[in-house]
Amino acid sequence: MSDRPKISAALRRLLLRLHFYAGILIAPFLLVSALTGLAYALSYPLEDALYDDLATVEVGGERLSLADQVNAVIEAHPDWTVTAVRPAAEDDASTTVLVDDGVVRESGAVATVYVDPYTGDLLGESTSYGSSQAGPVREWISTLHRNLHLGEPGRLYSELAASWLWVVALGGLVLWLAKRRRNGGLLRPKPSGSGRARTLAWHGPVGLWLVAVLLFLSVTGLTWSRYAGENVAELRAALSWTTPAVTVDSGAAAGDHAEHDHSGATGSSAFAVTLLDSVYATALDADMNGPLQITLPSGAGTQYLVAETQRSLPLEQDQLVVETASGAPEVDQELRFADWPFMAQVTNVFIAAHMGLLFGLANQLILAAAMVAVVLMIVWGYRMWWQRRPVGRPVGRPYPRGGLRRLPWPLVAGVVAVAAGVGWFVPLLGISLAAFVVIDVLIGLWQRFRPTKESGEGGEGTVSRRTALATATISAAVGAGVGLAVASTRGGGGEAAAEDSGVEPFFGERQSGIATPAQRHALFAAFDLAETELGTGAALDAAGIAANLEALLADWSAVAAALAAGEAPPKASVDGTDQFDAEAVAAGLAPARLTVTFGIGPAAFGKAGLATAQPSKLVELPEFDGDRLNPAWSGGDLLLQICGDDPQVVSGAFLELRKRAVGLGELHWVQQGFSSAPAGGGTPRNLMGFKDGSANPKAGTEAFDARAWAVDSEPSWFEGGTYLVFRKIRMRLPDWSMLTAEDQNLTFGRERDSGVPLSGGGEFDHPDFTALDDAGLPAVPADSHTAVVHDAPMVRRGYNYDYGFLTQGDVSSDAATDGHLTEHSNDTHHMHAEHPYDAGLLFVSFQADPQAFIDAQEKMAASDRLSEFITAEGSAVFALPPGAAEGGFVGEGLFST
Repeated sequence: MSDRPKISAALRRLLLRLHFYAGILIAPFLLVSALTGLAYALSYPLEDALYDDLATVEVGGERLSLADQVNAVIEAHPDWTVTAVRPAAEDDASTTVLVDDGVVRESGAVATVYVDPYTGDLLGESTSYGSSQAGPVREWISTLHRNLHLGEPGRLYSELAASWLWVVALGGLVLWLAKRRRNGGLLRPKPSGSGRARTLAWHGPVGLWLVAVLLFLSVTGLTWSRYAGENVAELRAALSWTTPAVTVDSGAAAGDHAEHDHSGATGSSAFAVTLLDSVYATALDADMNGPLQITLPSGAGTQYLVAETQRSLPLEQDQLVVETASGAPEVDQELRFADWPFMAQVTNVFIAAHMGLLFGLANQLILAAAMVAVVLMIVWGYRMWWQRRPVGRPVGRPYPRGGLRRLPWPLVAGVVAVAAGVGWFVPLLGISLAAFVVIDVLIGLWQRFRPTKESGEGGEGTVSRRTALATATISAAVGAGVGLAVASTRGGGGEAAAEDSGVEPFFGERQSGIATPAQRHALFAAFDLAETELGTGAALDAAGIAANLEALLADWSAVAAALAAGEAPPKASVDGTDQFDAEAVAAGLAPARLTVTFGIGPAAFGKAGLATAQPSKLVELPEFDGDRLNPAWSGGDLLLQICGDDPQVVSGAFLELRKRAVGLGELHWVQQGFSSAPAGGGTPRNLMGFKDGSANPKAGTEAFDARAWAVDSEPSWFEGGTYLVFRKIRMRLPDWSMLTAEDQNLTFGRERDSGVPLSGGGEFDHPDFTALDDAGLPAVPADSHTAVVHDAPMVRRGYNYDYGFLTQGDVSSDAATDGHLTEHSNDTHHMHAEHPYDAGLLFVSFQADPQAFIDAQEKMAASDRLSEFITAEGSAVFALPPGAAEGGFVGEGLFST
């Protein structure tokens, strides 16, 4: 039981790699086949238009006899031999006379003369190909589709495409059905998010609907192939599935694929045509319907072959041999389509459908639409490959090796046996698959044993991940004391020395809450500046708004300073002697390292008439691919970041600060989060189970200062401030929980439990992107979260949030679609769909330039596999002024510029 998920994961990995290589390497052949197939499907209406003057006539009076129509051709071309006649099947159709004009043509091609059945006038000449009666245009396109006009060698291209088509189609079907779609999108395209996930949302459903057509085209196409076709023919013969045929002494014959092999009528000697009309009448009396072809005997022969040629529904494929030796035509042999073996009938029907004949124009349009869909599937497939590209590279990487090695040996033997059997029956598939495997193994061996690092002059071989981990373990054991000391203080996960007193100073060169070691609880609140006067409702001008902003920042600073010190804040103007005091909420509680950090949004400067003092890099963030932003959780003129180790202290501070905004600003949105460091210190974890913040530089270091503090080209009042980016990121935890631990590690590029990069080392070591894993692939995948954002110059300060199951459909931007669709009961599914789970990360980053975040986010949207499991629902950016001097307030310099 425990091995089943491992086997399933290994099979999926093997199928992913096979589907990937087939898609990348065989897709060009499929693309050519699809484009030429599209041209072939459209050649029917094109040819009808081009040859309309030959195929149709004006309806006249009584028709001439067939003998007279044929004699008209003989009189015009006495040196030509008539071989067959196709009597006009409709009132406005011409009669087609097949002749041997002495010109050497390819097999199945015959010269044709078109005759007006009412007047006997010759309408023109052309060439007909096979029993499908293709003209030169359709035949040229058919040959292009079949062999690219390269003759027998060219058939290998179409056989290779047909050989792999069913593998690609079935592999894609299994992978798509196995991909659990909690938010719908299985049967119809439901694009959401960005990057590869959005492309897959089209590729998967379209492929699902297309798979039956692709399998049909692959199977029927192989019957015409060179090598697999021979095996198919032998199998059909062994199972008595071959198409029967009558025997005539004229040399004319009918058989399998006559319409595609171009095996038409033969016979090239002079003969009398006086019995032609009586033969035609005999065939009609024998219930021969639809368009007919009457093949005349050659030499001294006396037998005529009459065959129905209608390949569209209802099929008419009966055949008669009419004997005229006695002078009076009589039926000598008959072969009715209803008497064919069942599988021969099925084969004939399938071939007609493959050629676009079975349903007429509708059949041709369906084939054309399918070919367009195939082209789109190929384009989407290549696009997904490109979207999985490593950073700085033009194309994506293949799926990891090792799927076959992870399977039990009996199952491996079964896979190999099936592959060998299929490869024998479909030789080009077997040969190309074997070539793929050999080349892939050689590349893997080369990647595994090639030198990647050099040490001294001699150079070292590859340092495996296992060796790196072993080295790290030994080093940690030797320096355990030092390691524990570092681990307890590094990465923002440990408690600060200030925890003893519970006081974080408010006044200083920088605002607190930025370099401050992260507290356990946080509340983020955004306000919009009031633009009307409280009470009167009169509109405020820019000067009035600026005055309110200054007053609010001054008041908030005084309150925050008092609360952080554990003191009672000054009375608010709205407080009365008998009114409830908000500070009573936290009465008797220690300050719990409370910090309050203020930010100013881009729109606030314009509203307050301070546009000239706006920091040059403070602009609204763009909406990125994959964002599903709710305006109710985005933007804002002012930000309060309230952090502390006691949630009640945080809540009390928010209530006290919020009431000070009455009349000056309106609350826009609020988000609350938490963060819990492991026992003994260390980096906190997010709700996906991974350590969050391992890549942060330590506060006070040059690296931290370079990333966080805004310098140069900024207004003087903002010197030493920073930019805060806020993002409410909802995690698709039900989807995430279905991944294996290995897939989760590969998504982040780190070990979940230790936080160590997959390249080895320690949690805080920089990943080695040149290190390879046991399969010869980069140990840290190029599309992992670590690889994509490792060099982003910012400092993270994220907090988890968990709002549980939502109870109002309009609370979440994807409430109606984000269900946890599993094998659970219908009631459970309904609960998840109607009340989606809203949990994730309140992402906060500080950076000297918001462009650093924008660049990182754009790279994530393009190639980070983590993007499939997260959605940004809120977004904002703020300028955080420098700290305030004792007795001053945050942002004071803004009003003295």
